[in-house]
Amino acid sequence: MKKFIIIIFCTILIIIFINNFYQKINTDFNLNTSNYKTIKKDINEKYLGKGQEKIDNADGYFTTFTTIEENKKIYKEYKQNGNASWKNNEYWGGKMEDTGCGITVMAIILSGYEKNYTPEDLRKKYYPVINYENLSNELSNTYNIKNSDFYYDSVHLSKQYIINHLNTNRPIIICVWNKPTENRWTTDSHYMALLATDNKDMVYVSNPNRRRK
Repeated sequence: MKKFIIIIFCTILIIIFINNFYQKINTDFNLNTSNYKTIKKDINEKYLGKGQEKIDNADGYFTTFTTIEENKKIYKEYKQNGNASWKNNEYWGGKMEDTGCGITVMAIILSGYEKNYTPEDLRKKYYPVINYENLSNELSNTYNIKNSDFYYDSVHLSKQYIINHLNTNRPIIICVWNKPTENRWTTDSHYMALLATDNKDMVYVSNPNRRRK
């Protein structure tokens, strides 16, 4: 399979593709989190596709997302906070609910490939912190998930490239930064996963940091 990684949006994004809520790709996203300032409108407001299912009484996730095309995947949408039993556990010099977005997204992606690792499993494995520069190698060598590694260029950042990749039913891991300041929509860096597109310029974003009411 072809391997890609992209970077999108108006801010600096680092995106990692892997074999394969709702917002327009080149417009604004909203994190709605405790340690990330809410700046824009709801992430998952206008996605027109299907796939999300609510789950009751699960540790650390409230929904699953199922892709419907070839190479069907079912993702557990783990959270670093919310009802997660690991939210107060130490990681990266803080608590999972504040600093655990990266390995939580990693757990989301792994679940889609039928590899059952919770964020807590990964926290213990990589404590005190995974070297995120080695994330691509870990996915390839440890979990046998072929991927590209991070891209930083405008070609992979483009809306059409992202849409085309998601149409192959392969996800993307993104890391959004809080710079440049004129386009900032998060007060800190944050990992999320893009899981699908509805072919109406919308993507499904799985955000590991649960909205605070």
